Amino acid sequence: MNHIELNTNRLIIRNTKKEDADFCLEIWLDDEMGKYLSDPPRNKANEAYIKWKENVETYNGCYYFVAVSKGNGDYIGTCSAVPSEDKKHWDLGYAIHKKFWNQGYATEMIKTLCDFCKENGAKYITADVAKLNNGSNAVLKKLGFNIEKEDSFRKSGTDIIYESYTYRLYCY
Repeated sequence: MNHIELNTNRLIIRNTKKEDADFCLEIWLDDEMGKYLSDPPRNKANEAYIKWKENVETYNGCYYFVAVSKGNGDYIGTCSAVPSEDKKHWDLGYAIHKKFWNQGYATEMIKTLCDFCKENGAKYITADVAKLNNGSNAVLKKLGFNIEKEDSFRKSGTDIIYESYTYRLYCY
């Protein structure tokens, strides 16, 4: 995959490398930080996560990114963008490490990721969010996303089912 680096005032958002994988899994599989993600709790993570760590630098239809601080290099969060085959529809995922919640990083990261999608042909962008995830719902609304539909998803490896929204942003 080509090296991609997106810059904001405070962040460098770049392709995820093997050495970043543990940070990603720290967020995704954590009981608090990954609560509203479809990823399983750490004790239910399976072989797919081990395989992902080994192949993270290989593009398999998903752009995986980490966001790091320009100031001190701290890992801030993760995000991903999955384009449709014709690259007109892109679907986003994201998570911020809890040390950096409520500091505007998610808004900054997702706005920049949306710009990346638009520059690469997006006509619209979607993101699925648990209804109970107040922070993520606020970020998407702030960035102009609108609720397209209501649905639900099961947290992998559990019986937990979250009611969710699918948000859509049209790129004009």
